[in-house]
Amino acid sequence: MFTKYSSILLIIFLLNIGYAAAQTQESSDLLEKTQSEAKPYRIGAGIGYTFHGYREETDLPLNRYLNTLIFIADANIEKGNFLYSLNFGILSGQNNSISLYNNEEFFTYYQRESSVLRIYLENALDYRHWGTQTFPGYIGGAIRADFYFSYLEQTIYYNITGIISLNIHATQKWIINEKNSIVFSASLPIFGYALRPPYFGLLYTPFDIEGRIVSLHNYLAFFGDIKYQYKLNTLVSLYSNLGFELSSIGFPQPRRDAAFRITTGAAFTF
Repeated sequence: MFTKYSSILLIIFLLNIGYAAAQTQESSDLLEKTQSEAKPYRIGAGIGYTFHGYREETDLPLNRYLNTLIFIADANIEKGNFLYSLNFGILSGQNNSISLYNNEEFFTYYQRESSVLRIYLENALDYRHWGTQTFPGYIGGAIRADFYFSYLEQTIYYNITGIISLNIHATQKWIINEKNSIVFSASLPIFGYALRPPYFGLLYTPFDIEGRIVSLHNYLAFFGDIKYQYKLNTLVSLYSNLGFELSSIGFPQPRRDAAFRITTGAAFTF
């Protein structure tokens, strides 16, 4: 009797395994078919909030904080194993005034609010090197431009930094199902050119700008993004994004930046 029931259970178990395998293969085939029919062009735009702290020692070695709105735009083109991506961001706002008094050195410093402008643009081309249909990984390179500008309110003093760099760029996609996906991307500069002031200068007089080649010895940075996307239909998707920035440039005086941003927006595929 035991052998009889065991045989029946074994047959049922094997049939269930076969059915589950068929369902898994069917889902995989459906996902692969959906990916093969996917539209290769995507363009999106969004708005969010950034929490930005920086220390610019061409002025004074003081920490400053800027919390403000940010606008972003991005685009992707996927052809075969190649993945092209473009990322753009701009923010503008005012940080708080600074008042500093040191009794021991009889030193008093006061600064009004500063207007700050931050712009970045990155073009990346990656090639798929690892992963599966639902978890593909890409690595390649990027050209990135970063621009930092601050203007001291009610004065004619300003500070400007511009950096163009060649970066190592990597992208990891996780296609959860037909509607949900997560994309992580990271960028690290390895070589570039930067323009920096030796001091907080005058807007209407000649202002010395130092230009130098930058690499790992005087410019370290990491830029990262984690994006979740939900597809409403074949044309429109909604997405949310977490962005990170850590950077340090060492001439003629150090500047360090740390930023975290939260954004949301819509994207169109065609």
